[in-house]
Amino acid sequence: MGKTISQVLVHKYLGVWFDSKGTWGCHVRYLMKKCQQRVNFLRTITGQWWGAHPGDLIRLYQTTILSVIEYGCFCFRSAANTHLIKLERIQYRCLRIALGCMQSTHTMSLEVLAGVLPLKNRFWSLSSRILIKCEVLNRPVIENFERLIELHSQTRFMTLYFNHMSQNINPSSNIPNRVDLSNTSDSTVFFDTSMIEETRGIPDHLRVQQIPKIFSNKYRNINCDNMYYTDGSLLDGSTGFGIFNNNLTVSHKLDNPASVYVAELAAIQYTLGIIEKMPTDHYFIFTDSLSSIEALRSMKDVKHSPYFLGKIREHLSALSEKSTQITLAWVPSHCSIPGNEKADSLAKVGATNGDIYERPIAFNEFFALVRQNTIISWQNAWTRGELGRWLHSIIPKVSTNPWFKGLDVGRDFICVMSRLMSNHYRFDALLRRVGLGESGICACGEGYHDIEHVVWSCPVHRDARSKLIASLQAEGRQPAVPVRDVLASRDLSYMSLIYVFLKSIHAPV
Repeated sequence: MGKTISQVLVHKYLGVWFDSKGTWGCHVRYLMKKCQQRVNFLRTITGQWWGAHPGDLIRLYQTTILSVIEYGCFCFRSAANTHLIKLERIQYRCLRIALGCMQSTHTMSLEVLAGVLPLKNRFWSLSSRILIKCEVLNRPVIENFERLIELHSQTRFMTLYFNHMSQNINPSSNIPNRVDLSNTSDSTVFFDTSMIEETRGIPDHLRVQQIPKIFSNKYRNINCDNMYYTDGSLLDGSTGFGIFNNNLTVSHKLDNPASVYVAELAAIQYTLGIIEKMPTDHYFIFTDSLSSIEALRSMKDVKHSPYFLGKIREHLSALSEKSTQITLAWVPSHCSIPGNEKADSLAKVGATNGDIYERPIAFNEFFALVRQNTIISWQNAWTRGELGRWLHSIIPKVSTNPWFKGLDVGRDFICVMSRLMSNHYRFDALLRRVGLGESGICACGEGYHDIEHVVWSCPVHRDARSKLIASLQAEGRQPAVPVRDVLASRDLSYMSLIYVFLKSIHAPV
């Protein structure tokens, strides 16, 4: 009170720098300076062939650098490309460090290899989630956008809201913000996940034969009429759930958006409603959704929970009052357990032809729609792009997982294969392609100095190649398979042999 408000060209508010012209140049420069030290830290803990694992470096980038870049993107995402490209270069630099790729590697190729969304897609996704959240928790933001429409505002900032309107997003506002599950560990409610340990280590080709026997022996003393099998299914964009019992079958569809997790909860909630009408006894509900069981077993309250989680809690409380015992048991999916297979079939029927099971939709369920649209946008850009076509033939479908996810391999192997996948490695053929070489012909004079020639044709490496072919034949593998096909198949054994070959000839990859 009584203080003069000064007029300034830039002002920092809640960590975001606003400038008088709305160009966001000041904030972008602030982010670049703030991230520089963190990028330098990535360099200190890794080198081209040594250092931290690429997966750890990507996670470190996402938690310490990307989190800084994306903060406040709802405001500055509409900045000019000349400013946003400066932030994108930070991401490219970090991904090159993580994967050990060359400077000439196509930028979108880096993102596809690392499983990291392009920044523009990331900004769009986060901003869309904020608008969805505001539909329920902060309506004045939506009302301000509506006023801008009345003023016929057609700025780039409004593009996001126009897209939001086209999605027909109408979350329910009557779902509690938090659901307290602290009482689900009542003396009448049991959680059985023992099948996890009992089936651990069974080879994939024996699971269908052995697991049904283990299940049958474990639960053979239970009255079959008291056993309910539930399942959820996502089929061609539609989600449904199914319930199987000796005396009934149920199939229903859920309005979109609905995840399989929500469908699994819906099936459990529906089953508990059926059991409430049954005589007091001990009933078993078998589900292959471990996440549903863990959510119900958790002692913590759940923020922005699905509607069905609260309804399940209400059913369990009502059943507890009448001394009805409930055991929620996990079973492995697709292992020929008869009841689970029938519930799975019913869930697929529900997803395609089932009657709609009405329920309010929480705002965070619409986040799945945002994720889906974001991936589609990224995929379209990757498919229609003109650069990185070699990698596109190896990884045609984008993913938010790095290409090496699930492979127990070291940094050096990942870096070599990332370079081969991107088609950017230190051979003469590439140097010619980027204008740093003349002919691109191998020193042997018999072909282009590229990976195919070096591995399968170059006479200089005949002895090393003989060992490679002998190793492949010992494993029953076909030699002379195009390297691009080997990389596309993720055949770790074949890739490892090529890696050993390249190391043995000291190839300058």
